[in-house]
Amino acid sequence: MAREWILNSAMNRFQLNFKRNVGAVSEEIRRCAPKDMDDWETYYFTNVRTREHIEELG
Repeated sequence: MAREWILNSAMNRFQLNFKRNVGAVSEEIRRCAPKDMDDWETYYFTNVRTREHIEELG
């Protein structure tokens, strides 16, 4: 529980889970319907945000 709290606090503090930073993730997951993590990663970095953008966020 403490780990989740720390992770949630950091995500919220640095706005890493804000739609303007990462896109509409739930909607994009439904649209992509990935079979595995590689499918999702390829789709996300091609259609939602660039890898560089996400890396710049931290």
